[in-house]
Amino acid sequence: MRRYHLGSGTARQEGDQVRLAGGSNSHAVLIGCGSYDDAELPHLPAVRNNLDDLRALLTSPRNVALPEERCTVLRDVREPQKVGAALSRAASGVEDMFLVYFAGHGALDEHGLLHLLLTGSDTRLLGWTSLRFDLIRQTMASAPARNRVLLLDCCFSGRAIEAMGDTASLYFGQLEIAGTFVLASAPANTPARAPLGERHTLFTGELITFLRDGSAAEPELLTLGAAYRHTARVLAAKGEPRPQRCGTGTSDQLALAANTAFRHLTPEDVPERLAGAVGMGEAGDLAGALEALNVLAQQCGRVLGARHELTLLTHRALAHAEGENGRATAAAARYAQLAEQLAVEHGPRHPDTLQARHEHARWAGIGGDAAAAADLFAELAVDASGALGPEDVRALSCRWQHAHWLGVSGHPERAAAAFAELAENYRSSLGERHGDTRAARRNHAYWRDTAGPA
Repeated sequence: MRRYHLGSGTARQEGDQVRLAGGSNSHAVLIGCGSYDDAELPHLPAVRNNLDDLRALLTSPRNVALPEERCTVLRDVREPQKVGAALSRAASGVEDMFLVYFAGHGALDEHGLLHLLLTGSDTRLLGWTSLRFDLIRQTMASAPARNRVLLLDCCFSGRAIEAMGDTASLYFGQLEIAGTFVLASAPANTPARAPLGERHTLFTGELITFLRDGSAAEPELLTLGAAYRHTARVLAAKGEPRPQRCGTGTSDQLALAANTAFRHLTPEDVPERLAGAVGMGEAGDLAGALEALNVLAQQCGRVLGARHELTLLTHRALAHAEGENGRATAAAARYAQLAEQLAVEHGPRHPDTLQARHEHARWAGIGGDAAAAADLFAELAVDASGALGPEDVRALSCRWQHAHWLGVSGHPERAAAAFAELAENYRSSLGERHGDTRAARRNHAYWRDTAGPA
């Protein structure tokens, strides 16, 4: 039987790759502008607290433990060159993590280019008085740090919103930086981003709460990927736009804080966490669901054991999430592993094993290996017919898939013959006019015509 193996970047082991950023070899530059000279830009008083509390988190001995001199804070800066100088100095001497945070107003110029507005910025002279995002991109992309992180909490208001019809797509479209993990709030008007009387702006507040208070649903260290999942879930529940992220490689596995709410997993925790992760996918956050399921599957395997029923159930959901995220080969590999484990537990012809084998074969075909799918379904059809009976709908489904992938893999004449036999089976058990009988006949005709004259 053909097997699919997981690639090196598909199933990450927490213990191997998740780690806390090293404070002595890292540098953070925290930029925040809460007051503005331009009358069109509302003040954002909560930004000051954003800076203070983020700095406290990053310099805490239990977290990244940045030395004071390696956590630069720029408050209410007026001149863009001052920010540029601080960024250049920090970028040149960092080996591990280079983190840049900005909170304040953002604006898009007449060409759609992003500018970060400083205290002295004039919205009528963006190019001369604001911080051009393309310069930040250049500085971060050229930094020698192994991990580069950009956190953006931008408000767009007044003319900045009115001038651009599709602010969100123009904004997010510029954020990707080579080799950099970017986590950014969705652009919105000022009241939505900085609720009156709150200690923090909305996005940064959720980020700080997560890093400070932790989560019982996360492992010992809180990664950038986990921070994205948390802020996306909480803000969506509040009716706010989800933040966006861009990331490359394993940057989402870099941790910024120890999880103060961590507790060891128990079997009682799994159903709720599994339902929550699946719910994220059903709500449209496929990437977040995949990450949450990956974390849960690893914890289940470590704490409950690879053969525990809840571990196997979580791996089934994880395999499905891989496929839904467009990672067909990874889904096939996970289902292959799951089928082997279920075969050990229940036998190769148990319904659960047969279902996992079915998904293994299906995703193999979707991933581009039609020949493997045809071979796998041929074996599965024999076992399913023997275990369930030749007329069982699941056994017939395996034969259908076998016939389909035969045709796709370049054997139309064999596919036509298989569908002809299937059509007779459906006719005898379901009747001539049943939809499955008709569909089998249509497939027979299609592959017969594809094969051409004998």
